[in-house]
Amino acid sequence: MKRFRHRLLPALCLTCLFPAAVSAMELCNLRKTPDGFVALRAGPGPRHRLIARMKPEDLVQYGEGREGKWVEVTWWRGDSGLERDGFSKGIHGWAFAPLIAEDCG
Repeated sequence: MKRFRHRLLPALCLTCLFPAAVSAMELCNLRKTPDGFVALRAGPGPRHRLIARMKPEDLVQYGEGREGKWVEVTWWRGDSGLERDGFSKGIHGWAFAPLIAEDCG
């Protein structure tokens, strides 16, 4: 038990020192676009393969990757991420950051 406490305490302290890491767990909405979708791409940029066409009502979660104005995300169609076992069904890709709601990430 003593060993466990020594490992847990530093992890808890990091959470206090880096609240941005905790906010990364926030689910974000997408902005409305003229063509009605936001591209989920295999890499950071418009030249990368299109994985999916995300709709404004869909949810994304920021990942660790950032390159220019592109961010790594996990995507759930509609509110499927909130369904039972739905969180594990997210699809990983890259999105253009200005198309994700400002109040997120």
